[in-house]
Amino acid sequence: MDQVKIQDLSFDYQGGGRALNRVSLSVQQGEFVTLCGLSGCGKSTLLRLMKPGLFPQGKRTGSVIFRGSELPAEPSRETAAEIGFVMQDPESQTVTDKVWHELAFSCESVGMPQGEIRRRVAEMAGYFGLEKLFERDTYTLSGGQKQLLCLASAAALHPELLLLDEPTSQLDPISAQGFIDAVRRLNRDFGVTVIAAEHRLEELLPISDRVIVMDRGAVIADCPPEMLASELPSGHPMEYSLTAAQRVFRIAGGRGASPVSVRQGRNDPVCRDYLAANITGQDRSFTPAGESIIEVKELWAGWGKTAPEVLRGASLKLYPGEIYAMIGGNGSGKSTLLKAITGIVKPLGGKIKRRKGLNTAYLPQNPCMLFTHETAGEEATEEYLKRFGLSDLSGRNPLDLSGGERQRLALAKLISGSGGRRPDALLLDEPTKGMDAAAKHDFAEYLKALAEEGLAVLLVTHDTELAAECADMCGLLFSGEVINEASPQEMLSENYFYTTPMRRLARGFENI
Repeated sequence: MDQVKIQDLSFDYQGGGRALNRVSLSVQQGEFVTLCGLSGCGKSTLLRLMKPGLFPQGKRTGSVIFRGSELPAEPSRETAAEIGFVMQDPESQTVTDKVWHELAFSCESVGMPQGEIRRRVAEMAGYFGLEKLFERDTYTLSGGQKQLLCLASAAALHPELLLLDEPTSQLDPISAQGFIDAVRRLNRDFGVTVIAAEHRLEELLPISDRVIVMDRGAVIADCPPEMLASELPSGHPMEYSLTAAQRVFRIAGGRGASPVSVRQGRNDPVCRDYLAANITGQDRSFTPAGESIIEVKELWAGWGKTAPEVLRGASLKLYPGEIYAMIGGNGSGKSTLLKAITGIVKPLGGKIKRRKGLNTAYLPQNPCMLFTHETAGEEATEEYLKRFGLSDLSGRNPLDLSGGERQRLALAKLISGSGGRRPDALLLDEPTKGMDAAAKHDFAEYLKALAEEGLAVLLVTHDTELAAECADMCGLLFSGEVINEASPQEMLSENYFYTTPMRRLARGFENI
């Protein structure tokens, strides 16, 4: 019997367009399914309609059946325990002050006896390696630690089905891999069914049984991962989301089952022949024009008594027309650096010099903080709504948009400027969070166009592919210091983890 069966499911948001259009699919017990598609294709809506208590407001037709019964809108004790859900933003799912409180909270919410709660909390802390964090305040955890805690809290209920809504979008490459490894263990060791909505397919597809691709609320592909490169329609924007091995296989004219992982791609003759013949070591060059517009020198900054020194002597310069990408692990100080430059965080030492009259615009990690109107059309000018592909969403409430759509709207608002004056510099904190690969490619091209017009961009990102595509300079922030600055070619070709999947695939064929 199917564990999950969705029949002819359609959904319309209140005041908005159709999010799901007659979706039908089934998932077997123990399957690992990756759900993907462009931003706004309906992935999150579909997941939320499988979790009672998270159903969105709107009109629904069709059915969602779990273990033979139609799912109710309101959660019962059984469905709360049997269906786990991990969101994109761990901050929105963390509800208590201590790590051990958070682990116990899910069990307490379903009325579990205290003895059972203590046993499960101890077991989950051990299984997920959280013993050393057990007494920590949750707000002191890094993004990766918080997301792992959310997963452990859901796992404490011993769910039959685990739903993941872009859980790695805010994590650095190492933290993201650690989270995915933990999910894989739950699926492999305990047979927990996993349905994961993600844009980062490089890590997920090699461990998935199936991949489901959605487009405009409908399923356009449902197949094993190795068949996706052949099943995906030619020219579809989801080509950008394929793994590095699949992209090379498809470009090289391969047919049928493709390699999915880097290891498979390096051993595949079609990929090997293409890489050997086509990979070059070309790199972009950037020559600063004039004086720097922002200079950070030996900066020390933090957040008070609990973390007084997040930055410990960080230094950098930003020039007109330059795109500078700052990479590094969760908790290394990247966001604090941007907040210090904007004045949100007061420096404890060092200097920040800004060109006189410089107009900067800052995008925080939570783009909703920028929205002040009831419709997307009121947030940005028509020109920039069109440039970011948001014209059709101008009548929607910004808070009803998908994560990627919110990011694009926030960027459109910033670049529209205040009082008709476009900013001289953009300070962007994880600007591609929640964006699909095609949207990220378009965004990178737009950033390059702005840079050619003289606008400077300082972006904090975990997205090494974005840095490789558009940055002029990369900085690696570690333990509060910028320990290395180099061109993307030099930085990413030498790194082992902070690099792109394509560079891992081509390592040894050519120094790209």
